[in-house]
Amino acid sequence: MANEAVFETILFRVENGHTAVLTLNRPERLNASNDRMRTELGEAWKLVREDPRIRVAIVTGAGDRAFTVGQDVKATAAEGRTRNKVPGSRAHHDVFKPVVCAVNGMCVGGGLHHVAEADLVICTEDAKFLDTHCAVGNVFALEAIGLSRKIPLAMVMQLALLTKEAPITAERAFQIGLVNEVVPRERLLPRALEMAAHIATLSPATVQASIRAIWEGLNVGLHHAKDVGWRHILHHQQNHPDYLEGMRAFAEKRAPRWTVDEVR
Repeated sequence: MANEAVFETILFRVENGHTAVLTLNRPERLNASNDRMRTELGEAWKLVREDPRIRVAIVTGAGDRAFTVGQDVKATAAEGRTRNKVPGSRAHHDVFKPVVCAVNGMCVGGGLHHVAEADLVICTEDAKFLDTHCAVGNVFALEAIGLSRKIPLAMVMQLALLTKEAPITAERAFQIGLVNEVVPRERLLPRALEMAAHIATLSPATVQASIRAIWEGLNVGLHHAKDVGWRHILHHQQNHPDYLEGMRAFAEKRAPRWTVDEVR
């Protein structure tokens, strides 16, 4: 596979050999998602999932004003029909490779999918998180349910009901655990790439098994979640060479030689 793939509404490139950078690229519409973008995001996530070179993905937006303002409401209104229901976020496409969401500016509505489903989130100092589903007659559900796994329910309700009055600022997002770091704008992508570079040094199989266990465990009660986690631990220990390689490398005081294979 080449280091770039050509799309109409997103940019896709592979950096440093192991990191896919997906850039929402409709800056003239504040990176609002239309039918084409949702379809192309699905194609991009398939590339991430199936290319064994790719160990980490970064999602960000083009331009200086917004990460994304979610659904292109004007386009939907003009078309006068129900929009394409193809989801554009990683969870709908079974991607368990680590995802870093780099939020540049406003993150609105459907853009919260990317934040809710990312493993790590960083944002610029001027970032704001808000939702407009109810304001335009849409049900605020999938994003809200995903976010409730990360932040207090009171803050989810603020997004749903008071978002225009009180959007969540970057500082507040950090305080409540919605984002991991707040950085100056010029540091956003460099910092995301630094994170990705560190993650890429880890065993790809171990990282993906860990992420799958964590996310799947959130879907069930605590007792069942521990069973889910134990199942992934045993499967990895019994079936993947990286389990012993990591400990041998530590004991021998050398860099581990991870097995790079396709893990879904």
